[in-house]
Amino acid sequence: MTSVEEILQQHNLKNTRIRQAVLSLLIDADEGLSHQDLSKSLDMDFDRVTLFRTLHAFEESGILHKIIDPNGTAKYAYTLPDKDKNKHSHAHFICLNCGQVVCLDETFLLNEIKVPKGFIKQTIDVQVKGICVKCN
Repeated sequence: MTSVEEILQQHNLKNTRIRQAVLSLLIDADEGLSHQDLSKSLDMDFDRVTLFRTLHAFEESGILHKIIDPNGTAKYAYTLPDKDKNKHSHAHFICLNCGQVVCLDETFLLNEIKVPKGFIKQTIDVQVKGICVKCN
C-alpha cells in the first residue's frame, strides 16, 4: 500500500503533521468521519480552521469524498485510487438511526447513466438508507 507521505506527494500537497494524521485516520476508518469525529481522534494541537482547510484540500484533490448524512452533517471518507477517476461512483449506506455512513462496494458508471438530451452528467451520488447492524 502507498504511504501517507506518498499519497500527499502524488496529489501535490504539502506534507504536514495534521495532513498526515487526518489522512491516516481516514484511511484506517471503516466509516465516514465528521469534522467532530476527526477533532476528537487527533492526538495533537490544531485549530478548527486548519482541519477544515485540510479536509477541503483533500476533497479538492480527490483524496477524500464528502457525504452528507440525514442530519446535514458532512462525513468524509478516503477515496481509493482509481484509473477511471470521476467516471464512476460508489454507493453509501446511511443509518437513519445513528447517522453512520459506510462506503459500499457497488459502483455506478457515469457513462451508463442516461440523462435527458442537452443535460451534462458530472457526478453520481447514490445513497442507501436504513438501519445499520449496530442499531438493528
